[in-house]
Amino acid sequence: MVPIDCNNKKLNKKILTTIIVFILFCGISLVSRWFLPLFIVVLSFGIAFPVLWARKTGNLTLIGFEQKNRKQALFWGLITGLLVSVYCIFSYIMEGGGAFPPMLELQLAFGIPIWLLIMSPFQEFFFRGWMQPRIQEFSGKWIGLGITSFCFAIWHIFPPFEETKTSTIPILTGSSIIIIFVFGLMWGYAFQRTKNILAPWMAHAIVGITMVVLGKMTFITFST
Repeated sequence: MVPIDCNNKKLNKKILTTIIVFILFCGISLVSRWFLPLFIVVLSFGIAFPVLWARKTGNLTLIGFEQKNRKQALFWGLITGLLVSVYCIFSYIMEGGGAFPPMLELQLAFGIPIWLLIMSPFQEFFFRGWMQPRIQEFSGKWIGLGITSFCFAIWHIFPPFEETKTSTIPILTGSSIIIIFVFGLMWGYAFQRTKNILAPWMAHAIVGITMVVLGKMTFITFST
């Protein structure tokens, strides 16, 4: 009788679960292109699912909800967020961008809390907090970082981020996917270094707020 390798069986189950949940996340995001209110489910799923899963399994520290390394996390979040923001500003200038969007103060009044409390957390909790540690467990640290960043980039194809009233950021091009992949590598590395979700959370929020300042993303639309 051949003994069953319980550890291997458990790992295979974890791999399968990760794939299924990622496909589900992409699927709901895709459907939200045609039924926009469903995007609220995507936002809620990205935030609530990793937290509830971690609480159920007792692994809140695994997804980066740590008291430790907060100063280090703030440093890495600030550095990687500013680096990406500088790239975005440079690209904006090269495209011929000029004046700030109308009523910038009002845009920021809505944009800052939305990016800090919703837009950044729903992506970072899911990809860096939930997916990355799981993938690294069965593929290794660096391959896991690459796979997670690739999944992060590919996922951006599915939700209604492009060609909407609220966003003029180009997503559905090969070069854009590569750029998002690089951003994912940076934020995933910041998470690796600090083991604190605060690092990618802050970095992503800084970049999102930069997009609001540049007028690439708006949360208040004006009718003329």
